[in-house]
Amino acid sequence: MLLAGAMMFAGGGASAGSAPAGGGYSLEAVRQGTTHEAIYCLASQGSEQIAAGVPNLLFTSKDQGATWDRVTDIQSDRALLGCVLKGPVAIVVGQMGVVLRHDADGWAHVDPGTDARLFSVDMNDSGRAIAVGAFGTILISDDAGKTWRKAEMDWSRTNDQGFEPHVYAASIDADGTMTVVGEFAMILRSTDGGANWDVVNIGEASLFDIRIDAHGVGYAVGQKGAVLRTRDNGLTWSPVESGTEANLLGIARDGKGRILVTGIRTMLQGTDDSGRMTAIDAGDVATTWYQPALAGQGGSWLVAGHTGRIVSVKHD
Repeated sequence: MLLAGAMMFAGGGASAGSAPAGGGYSLEAVRQGTTHEAIYCLASQGSEQIAAGVPNLLFTSKDQGATWDRVTDIQSDRALLGCVLKGPVAIVVGQMGVVLRHDADGWAHVDPGTDARLFSVDMNDSGRAIAVGAFGTILISDDAGKTWRKAEMDWSRTNDQGFEPHVYAASIDADGTMTVVGEFAMILRSTDGGANWDVVNIGEASLFDIRIDAHGVGYAVGQKGAVLRTRDNGLTWSPVESGTEANLLGIARDGKGRILVTGIRTMLQGTDDSGRMTAIDAGDVATTWYQPALAGQGGSWLVAGHTGRIVSVKHD
């Protein structure tokens, strides 16, 4: 299954503003776009955030997502599907191998050496970055995204035919351990800069997002309600009951172990200690889609998706 970021086909608008609470949660739009807009990624560092989506839809925020300013000093005619914000550097990746990079000198296009669709990017504090995409594309940077090299993979270890699966999301920790997820519940892990990869999970449902924190606790989510949890920095994974068959697109976890999952006509919440996720029945969740999610302050979250909409999700 090839997502366009993930949900370029999804329709169904929703009005801006507050929505009635459901299950103790409420949704309030902080940014509402047009019918043809969509946002596919959110990234955060402290009070600063970045959001990106359809071509030339790129925003920054300096007030924890309360207000957003559109970036107009760089143009791209390709959808922007993944982003990361680390230190003074922001990296945005997308269709046809587009890579946009921002530092003290401003925004610039970077040539990653591929025209593959790139779905996700992550980077650690030391400037090692990983970007992943269509048909087995895994790119690694050792200089905060200025240059990129392609990881050579033996895909016969993940499937009998040796074909190149789509790789949908990536995570990298402070020590440089990289974990990626993709088609057929594939989870790969490298501890040596991408020279070698261990296959730590294979199944059926594609996985679309992954988050692992500094303490090694993490989650991956995907097709048919798939939710997997790790407590050892991605070495082993176990299923969490989601209570849904919906496609799950995004995952966020806050410092207190609270979880928010976004998806198609679905939003879920849970905690590290729970064995089951529960549905959030609020706003327009049941009729449309949200993809990226960020943990905010005071138990709130930011999610984004259809119609260029950025929403604050709060527990009442």
